Amino acid sequence: MEIQQLEPKLESMQEEYEKAQKFKEYVQGIFIENNSQEEFKRRVDAIFNETFKDARL
Repeated sequence: MEIQQLEPKLESMQEEYEKAQKFKEYVQGIFIENNSQEEFKRRVDAIFNETFKDARL
């Protein structure tokens, strides 16, 4: 595989990495002790869906 073929994939991977970091930061802001398990899962799912919504299109 040529370097030129890899460059677009690297850019895409960088975007996905940045989304994952953003998701991680949001989730770290939710304290499970302050929420029920179901509420915690609901909030994490909502954050995940919002963060990665473009990736599923």
